[in-house]
Amino acid sequence: MEQRRRILVVCEGETEHAYFTGLRESDRREIHPFLPERAKRPQREKVVDHARKAKSRAEYSQVWAVFDADGHDVRRLCEQAEQDGVGPAVSNPTFEVWLLLHHRTTVSGRSAQAVGEELKKAVPHWRKGNGTQFAHFAPGLTEACARAKRYPPYSNPSTAVWKLMGDLGIEA
Repeated sequence: MEQRRRILVVCEGETEHAYFTGLRESDRREIHPFLPERAKRPQREKVVDHARKAKSRAEYSQVWAVFDADGHDVRRLCEQAEQDGVGPAVSNPTFEVWLLLHHRTTVSGRSAQAVGEELKKAVPHWRKGNGTQFAHFAPGLTEACARAKRYPPYSNPSTAVWKLMGDLGIEA
């Protein structure tokens, strides 16, 4: 008997959580977005730690940590997450790079503010946080995967969310 895949996605912020909740609702995947707690400051270590603890409980076939690099070097954090069986889906500077790649072939912004402004021009109805609607991004999902692969890991801008999508069976 084949075990059903259950994928936990631990999200750093409300934007990520809203996106993955919308993805789950749009195609009924066994994906479980989780937002540990709301905080103003970056909480990437907390997100990875929560994902690591969830992985140790074996309730999920795969656990991912989705967080922003915010311009910092997060290689060691990502390497440690992978060693612990957690998939790091880091975006630099922010998750909005991933969202923008659904609509544009490239991202020129290198700060969170600049990427947010680019995204707002591409998707005028987009709202950060819980206002993020997956329907605004669904049509460009496979294109976003292909575009994201072109950016070197950890560069600014870049996103590794395409790896998570591959684990979900969504690829370019």
